Amino acid sequence: MLSVLMAAAQASAQIPAVENHNSGWLFLAAAALCIIPAVLAFLIFVFRVNRKLKAIVAAGQHSTLMQQNRSRVLAMIVEQAPLKQVLDALVEGAEQMDPSAYCTVLLLDEQGLLHVASAPHLPAEYNAAIDGIAAGYGVGSCGTAAYSGERVIVEDVRVHPYWQPYQALVDLAGICSCWSEPIKNRQGKVLGTFAIYHKEVTVPSEQDIQLISESAALAEIVIERINAIEALKRSEERHRLLADHATDVIWTMDLNGYFTYISPSAQKLTGFTVAELMQQQMLQLVTPESYAQVKLQMKKAAKALQDGETYPDYVGEVEQVCKDGRRVWSEVKISGMYDAEGQFVGILGVSRDLTERRKIEERMRYMAQHDTLTGLPNRTLFADRLQKALQYAIRHQKSLALMLLDLNKFKPVNDTHGHAVGDLLLQQVAERLLCVIRSSDTVARIGGDEFIILLPQIDELHHAAIVAEKIQHAIARPFDIHGLEIHISCSIGLACYPEDGETDLALTKLADQRMYQQKSAVEQTRLNPSDLQAE
Repeated sequence: MLSVLMAAAQASAQIPAVENHNSGWLFLAAAALCIIPAVLAFLIFVFRVNRKLKAIVAAGQHSTLMQQNRSRVLAMIVEQAPLKQVLDALVEGAEQMDPSAYCTVLLLDEQGLLHVASAPHLPAEYNAAIDGIAAGYGVGSCGTAAYSGERVIVEDVRVHPYWQPYQALVDLAGICSCWSEPIKNRQGKVLGTFAIYHKEVTVPSEQDIQLISESAALAEIVIERINAIEALKRSEERHRLLADHATDVIWTMDLNGYFTYISPSAQKLTGFTVAELMQQQMLQLVTPESYAQVKLQMKKAAKALQDGETYPDYVGEVEQVCKDGRRVWSEVKISGMYDAEGQFVGILGVSRDLTERRKIEERMRYMAQHDTLTGLPNRTLFADRLQKALQYAIRHQKSLALMLLDLNKFKPVNDTHGHAVGDLLLQQVAERLLCVIRSSDTVARIGGDEFIILLPQIDELHHAAIVAEKIQHAIARPFDIHGLEIHISCSIGLACYPEDGETDLALTKLADQRMYQQKSAVEQTRLNPSDLQAE
């Protein structure tokens, strides 16, 4: 452009002085015609790139909030918090992602009636009015969603026929929009609804649909798991009341630690016959760790008896050794036995199998620390492993590397082929990442199409760059999704300890910056000014 202007200037100098004035105006006009389109094209290019980067950041923040909400809710389930408390946390987490929304969870009972389980920010009068309403077609958004089992989107409740009988409630709550998603279990049974209200007429965006869909799925996990735990507790309580203790092992022991009675149900639990068990002592039937726990309790009990006190009751969990070598956890309740004169004559114990409860608790712990789609560790578990790896590296003067990975061209796959194909693609990406890294490394999914990788105890820092290159080659290979060939790539941000930072926050921040720099470079390569002009 500069050379064009200089040439024009030289040419104008050779024109007679009489024509200089007119030629100058022609020169300026020509320059303007050259410069203005280029400036406009560049401004459009910058605007589009910034808009795409803002959308990427917003999507990442949304995924992070959703993952944090999910982890918090699942942790509350593991801690066996009450259902209402967990659902309130779920609703408040969803409202944090959309501050203009009011969210509710309604539960459907066996009679087909909806009951308010969580609606912390709607008027109490409104909640009381809809509590116990029968699900049915045309019964507002939630009643229709619960009845049909399909999502119901009402953008303006003041004119929609589903809401005409409830205009007094609409005025009471001051709502204008209501979107309701049925909460269904794996068998397709409707458990209730998750709804989002707005005080303005609102059309749901793609992010809104994702929020209501994922919140309903999380509510299903909450309801089903807590119902299962409550059912298990009720079952255990009923068993305690059964006179025959059919599923419990009842046993008695003398003051020397020998069994004097064991109920037949012991064989079902341990595999040993009653005769075999009667020949053994507690030391032979439980693990060393459990025996140390029981022995300590028995010493305390013996001291209490010597001091003239009653035998102290004991409730604990012990790990028993079965005949085939398996180990099972049992809840053991121990109390003293006394004769008619009040003399201590022995120990009474009841053992209950905790296998199913332990499986549920272990499953809850797993779900609280892993991504349900890919099975990879989530942000919570990854943060714990990163802290431990940093502590080891500091203590032993080792190096480690952290990579943030974001998939390129993943959104068009979702938009073109649907979320089902996108989910299968994410699963295959996770498998390829696991094939590239070592067994001692960790790869986690932290939301959407973003992954994070930890390489602890690396010998040379360039090894991390080699791994990053292998990952990019692995992701660049075509993916086969049910015969559909899909091509994507990835952007990777790499940060190493101690060269790039000495804390998890510093490393993560730098890796994130480098990843977005690489992603921005990819976007700029794809969306250059010449392409925009061609458009």
